[in-house]
Amino acid sequence: MHCGIDYGTSNSSIGITRDGRVVQAMLEDGSHYLPSAIYRAIPEHELQDHESLTIRQQLGNAQGLLYGTEAIEAYIRNPGDGLFMKSPKVFLGSDLNKDQLDFFQIIIAKMMMHILEQGRAYYQEDIRQAVIGRPIRYHGIHGEKGDRQALGIMQQAAEQAGLDDIVFMYEPLAAALDYEQTLIADEVLLVVDVGGGTTDCSVVKVGPSYRMKKKRDDDLLAYTGNRIGGVDLDINLGWHSIMPLFGKDTDELHNKAYDAISVNSIPSQQAFYSRFEMPVHGQADAARQRLYQVWLHKLSNHLVRSAELAKIALSDADIHDFSLGYVEEGLMVTASREGFRQAIERSTDKIRKVIEDACQASDTAIDKIYLTGGSAVSPVIQQVIRNVMGNGIPFVSGNMHGSVACGLATFAERYFAA
Repeated sequence: MHCGIDYGTSNSSIGITRDGRVVQAMLEDGSHYLPSAIYRAIPEHELQDHESLTIRQQLGNAQGLLYGTEAIEAYIRNPGDGLFMKSPKVFLGSDLNKDQLDFFQIIIAKMMMHILEQGRAYYQEDIRQAVIGRPIRYHGIHGEKGDRQALGIMQQAAEQAGLDDIVFMYEPLAAALDYEQTLIADEVLLVVDVGGGTTDCSVVKVGPSYRMKKKRDDDLLAYTGNRIGGVDLDINLGWHSIMPLFGKDTDELHNKAYDAISVNSIPSQQAFYSRFEMPVHGQADAARQRLYQVWLHKLSNHLVRSAELAKIALSDADIHDFSLGYVEEGLMVTASREGFRQAIERSTDKIRKVIEDACQASDTAIDKIYLTGGSAVSPVIQQVIRNVMGNGIPFVSGNMHGSVACGLATFAERYFAA
């Protein structure tokens, strides 16, 4: 049996084709989407020797592992008492040493195995073949070298998870194939995919004339991508709205506050959690006390999660108030849509460049702009696209979170069914 797997930075999903339509599996209670997170509590008998255990020994035989929402909730309840990883995909193109490569390969293999186990149970099928989505550029600064590293990690993880045949497909192309199923006439589509870890754009020929082709390389007129995604936007908003309460723009704490919120940077997180100094005599000011709580209880991911939820809320509201009571009782933050726009200006400049480059490289008229990826819902991001493309080309969208998985499943049916 074959499937499409969208292993996403924020969420993951799986789909198969049955009777000409894509069916997505339920991956956790009531949802087709599994947050890309894993957690394992450290048993008491391991605490003394925990630091000396390899990642394979820490993860053991996968018993006691939690995934998705359960993993996030367990980590929030006990942030210092277990192994937690959220959005590992964002690190795959980074400068990783041998131990770090091993860490991410094992983590992703465990997560991929869980996704496939849930899919096999839901479909009552033994899934052995998959088309897996990949961004045009993985998050990182090493370009093609980072992409090769990331694909190597994904390939090994998928094989360890029990897949025999694996094909990778660009995620924005997969999203276009999902939209294509609805068309009665051919179109040239600009696909803007603002995912959790990257922003990818592609210009694709879609429609009835192309629908049954097994290879679509010739229909992909242009593709561009960069390493700016939803996680970066969350961090930008957190830095702008949350971190002034933790020493941002102060001489003493500015750099520590930056490292604390930068959950997508291994060096920043290592620097922040290596040591934290509190006054020996006298009382620390409020910002230092709050930052100390983040350090003590490992709350960086919790802060970014709060920013992410604020970003989502600002898609429907101009102002959003939220609590940081897990840091300090009664601590509140106000975020605004205008503040979000200001916070992500540098990121949106890069998103704008990706769109411009894709259009220029294709050198063809665009009929419609297809939006996908969770952050593409934001009116702020949509306005960035309008600023580049003007108001004359209509936006279209389907399942913002599921279009990639559905497109991958559609292509898997054509590719593997023979």
